[in-house]
Amino acid sequence: MAEEHHDDLVMQSLLLDEIGQSVIGMDGEWRITYWNRASERLYGFSPAEVLGVKIADLGIFAAPEAQGQGATGREIAHRLANGGDWAGEFWMRDRTGREFPVHATVSPIRGRHTVPVAVVAISKDITDRKHGEAILRRLSAMVESSGDAIIGADLGGRITSWNAGAARMFGWSSPEAVGQSYRLLATGDAVDFGDEVMARTGQGTFVTGLVTRWRCKDGSVIDVELTVSPVYGQDGAQVGASAIARDITEIQRLKAEAAAERARLLAAQEMAHVGSIEHTPVTGETWYSEEYCRILGLPPGHPATRDSMPELTHPEDRDLVRHIWKNLEDGLESADFEYRIIRPDGEQRWLHSRIRSVTSTDGQSRRFLDTVLDITERKNAAEVLEHQARHDALTGLPNRYLITEVLQGLLDREAHPVVMFVDIDRFKLINDGIGHGAGDTILTILGERLRSAVRDRDTVGRFGGDEFVVVCENLLMRGARTLAERIRACTRDPFEVEGRQIYLNVSVGIALARLHDTAESMLRGADAAMYRAKAAGGDSSAVYDARMTGSATGRLDLESDLRLALDRGELCLNYQPIIDVATEATVGFEALLRWHHSELGLIMPDTFIPIAEETGLIVPIGTWVLHDALRQIQQWRRALPGAENVSAAVNISGRQLVAGDFPLVVESAITGSGIDPAAVNLEITETILMDQPDLPKETLQRLSALGVGLSIDDFGTGYSSLSYLKWLSARTLKIDRTFVEELGSDPHGATIIELVLGMAESLNLDVIAEGVETSGQLAELRRLGVRHAQGYFWSKPLPPERIPVWLHGSPALHGRN
Repeated sequence: MAEEHHDDLVMQSLLLDEIGQSVIGMDGEWRITYWNRASERLYGFSPAEVLGVKIADLGIFAAPEAQGQGATGREIAHRLANGGDWAGEFWMRDRTGREFPVHATVSPIRGRHTVPVAVVAISKDITDRKHGEAILRRLSAMVESSGDAIIGADLGGRITSWNAGAARMFGWSSPEAVGQSYRLLATGDAVDFGDEVMARTGQGTFVTGLVTRWRCKDGSVIDVELTVSPVYGQDGAQVGASAIARDITEIQRLKAEAAAERARLLAAQEMAHVGSIEHTPVTGETWYSEEYCRILGLPPGHPATRDSMPELTHPEDRDLVRHIWKNLEDGLESADFEYRIIRPDGEQRWLHSRIRSVTSTDGQSRRFLDTVLDITERKNAAEVLEHQARHDALTGLPNRYLITEVLQGLLDREAHPVVMFVDIDRFKLINDGIGHGAGDTILTILGERLRSAVRDRDTVGRFGGDEFVVVCENLLMRGARTLAERIRACTRDPFEVEGRQIYLNVSVGIALARLHDTAESMLRGADAAMYRAKAAGGDSSAVYDARMTGSATGRLDLESDLRLALDRGELCLNYQPIIDVATEATVGFEALLRWHHSELGLIMPDTFIPIAEETGLIVPIGTWVLHDALRQIQQWRRALPGAENVSAAVNISGRQLVAGDFPLVVESAITGSGIDPAAVNLEITETILMDQPDLPKETLQRLSALGVGLSIDDFGTGYSSLSYLKWLSARTLKIDRTFVEELGSDPHGATIIELVLGMAESLNLDVIAEGVETSGQLAELRRLGVRHAQGYFWSKPLPPERIPVWLHGSPALHGRN
């Protein structure tokens, strides 16, 4: 038996390797005998460098006293010697000297293995977790140390949290306040005010800068300024509100006292903490403060006069300054303006100047009081904000606002602009497969490639998601098509992301300027053309035609038409056979949704399914799919020879699975069709399961009670844990087509499939391989022991009217014709 199966230790190590856990095997003398790839990545040593070396001599243990480690090697060895395991946290060090925390499990190993191992240590880098815990501790300490009162309440207005600042401010301790109504604080004239605030936060609205009066435990009343924000639970639903209350009693008192003197102190307040100048035109005298010299970059006591100012003023602003002073001397009462200076050291600064004319008591002579404030930082911040408001945060490219401005400028100048919408085909699959972080990297690289593919005077922008826009000037149809092909060509080279090569295609929509076009109309046209290219299968370009106007080509139009597709009878199901690999007999059918648009023809699922997911239309559409698929397959089971035991596989979305009535929908579809529940498999992708950490256990239990099976689609792309699969009560794993494609060309694919098969066997799960297209892949699957598969090698998805012919004929011969 040991010769027929892989060594358990090696198999488990390979599984842990896939999720980044280090596995180190050691003999009785603590010499390293096994060192997996995750260990090499974590500590920086290759197997050749460590095998046979005592682990203590490798230098990967950080000094216990430096990091406060509790356990020592002696303690661990003592535990193992007594037949026990040790688990805990350690500080380790890689070959570069970087120290980091790990959670480790050290266990004695008994039995015979292909690798001589007496002790195995499994560890995982927990730096991110430690960092998160530290952040939470700091945030908690900040809340408790805040001088402001921070109070939480549920949707009913009942206090749920009460920090130390609230206890100091109002006098009630946390045990006294928590559980009480917020009316504990309200004064008689503020009850309605509190109801209004609760109503607004109950609608998800932030409330800031509100001033009210609240009562303290001793009966006194204080003025408070409130910032109230809604609080949401893990499921995104609002669970209450949080209020930050600041005691402004003293501020309110001071404001009241200062109101009477505000007019007299206005001039002094304007001059506080700014440079000041006093100039008398009749005598030519000028007085200036030391702060003014500092602002100008002059040493104290330097003779700064009105005549010397033009030398320091930026050349582009000198005419402005001269014009304002001329108007003041001609009788203008005041001036308020901004300008730039260049300091003697060459540094440029922005100044805000406020000049007031003051007439002497005799009504004849006049003086000018000038207060100067250095606003350089504010200007720089404004420029940064302006840049951020007009550019995409991820790629740094112009955003929708700036693109629209540039395009409208070209139209105003009659520069014959062309707009191109560039959208990545099936980008959601990339995000689901390799993660959003890697997806962002691809978007950044694509933005750089697009800029290199267009002319210097063209503008490349990002509208959001995976949509890019190119705006060109003075380009005709032929040149536009040539540029579109150059854009598509620049995306064909692989994108190197996290050690993987990702290939992608794009769809390009082109709109050329017409008479009376606006920026918005051209952008809509390019968007419509892009969706026409995607509807044709993607990896192509299309030119906007006025005849597209009013047809469902843009995303909004597609959404509107999708809402009507069911009623119009435009949605239908195709069925792809699931094959027994050994006999090539049909054992089931997977129902696949198709949309035959009345104007656009066939629209592929990767175009409309994301829209259905985003809008929630996937729920009613999914209900229809489930009912129709079970009805059709049960009809075949009853009427067609050879179909008596075929199973039905139906894809469901995460939105359907978390809907409270989903088990009733499934039960209704089973009852209405009369199909055996055991023949029903509900398929959901592994990546969606990973995005739904809080799946409703009651739903899964009710589905299990119905007798239906749960299949995990695209398995191998989402890194599910074994315990998670067991908890889900899954029946089937569907191996992702990317691993099947590698069979015969890359040993990695076969290794992954072997791991999945071993895992499925241990959990008593069925396995189906997807995407089989060649006889070589089929031969490898047979060698590996895969029982069921599907793919173009046998058949593409078939309309229901072709299924009887399929079942009547020989699958082996039929799939090759």
